[in-house]
Amino acid sequence: MDGTTLAAFAAAAAALVAFALAAFMFWRGKWLFLVAGGAAAAEEAESAAVGAGSEAGLSGAGGIRKMGRRMAVVLLAACVLVATLLAFEGAKLAGNTLLASAATLVNNVAFVALLVAMVWFFIVQRPDRPKEGASSQDSPTASRAHAARLDHLPLATILFTLVVIAVIALVGILFAGL
Repeated sequence: MDGTTLAAFAAAAAALVAFALAAFMFWRGKWLFLVAGGAAAAEEAESAAVGAGSEAGLSGAGGIRKMGRRMAVVLLAACVLVATLLAFEGAKLAGNTLLASAATLVNNVAFVALLVAMVWFFIVQRPDRPKEGASSQDSPTASRAHAARLDHLPLATILFTLVVIAVIALVGILFAGL
């Protein structure tokens, strides 16, 4: 085994642990500053001001905790993708072509699942559009355009997503031997 392969295995193992740990913590409502930036602290302070036993701020329609749980689903899909990369490379090194073929198939499915999870994450984060009967000064086209923009997301969400994509790309590049 050469140094690049060892680096690829180390990077994949580190990514797998980091993604799993972050998913677990996001699901529990911790480390939300990674995906929400200052909005997580502001919402936590708001919910503390409302009442210690109340979670109204965290479980509201656009709550940061819900965003954390949704990102946990994306990270689980990323974990599966990285795990299938590890399985493929391990099977390739062992000379087991049947397992390598199965790992390739599962890897392709995991890649599509990650894409679907990311699209789902960004779609459900969109702000609600006003109802058709409600009085609105915006035209229907303008309200659709506003709902499609990403400026309602904290910058930390977009940056965290880009980091996840970059880590997966790095692991893939290392396994490709570049």
